[in-house]
Parts: sequence; structure tokens; C-alpha cells
Amino acid sequence: MDDYDSLLDRARSQVPEDAFNKSGERFKVPDVRLVVQGNRSLWQNFQDIINVLNRPGREVIKFVSGQLGTAGSIEGGNAIFNGKFTIENVKDVLNRYIDSYVICPVCTRPDTEIKKIGKGYYMVCSACGAQTAIRPV
Repeated sequence: MDDYDSLLDRARSQVPEDAFNKSGERFKVPDVRLVVQGNRSLWQNFQDIINVLNRPGREVIKFVSGQLGTAGSIEGGNAIFNGKFTIENVKDVLNRYIDSYVICPVCTRPDTEIKKIGKGYYMVCSACGAQTAIRPV
């Protein structure tokens, strides 16, 4: 019985403290702040959002610019897209990214990271241990 207790303690120490809270309580993505300047759209709080998502900026900008069908770049903490886009357009694309590449489909927690295992890419959840195959960005 002592082995079981020690194994249980070790397992609990590896799970995030708030893993058993309701899924959306601590995962709050800031609202997109977008400013149109001429023929360019400036996403002002891009750095804040990628910090919450725990993903590299180049990966997020590649997905968003590909879905918007335009070129995108990162300057400082801002993302810049060629063309005029609305906040709703960018929010919709960002939500698709979050659903596909951030939220675990098994436990609906945001405690995931993307790993390349062999020839495939997987979203690995640190909360439940699930490995979900994903398409590379």
C-alpha cells in the first residue's frame, strides 16, 4: 500500500495545481485589438495573446495570415497584415487556431504543447497525457 501512496503523490505532483478546476476558468484570451492604418491591419496586442496561448509567434502569424490569405509579419509585440481586416475576421481565425492547436480535444484543457514525434506532429496534453495527431502549421 505504501508503494501506491508514493506513486499517487508523485503523479499528483506532476499535474498542474488547477488541473481539476473548470476548463475555462483560468484560460482567458485577451480581446483582439486591431487598428487599420491605410492598407495594413495592425494587431496591437499580439504578444499578449501568444503569451497566453504559449505558442511561438511565428507559428500563430503563419496560421492567421494563411487563413486570411495575406502576408503577415511581426514587429515588436505587434502583428502586421497587408490588407484591411475587421476584428471579427481575426477573432474567428484565432479561435480556429485555438480549437485546432491549443485546446486538448480529450480533456478540453489548454495545457498542451506541440511536439514532432517521428515524422508526425502531435499536440501533447500535460493535464491528461493525451497525444493527438495534428497537421503542421
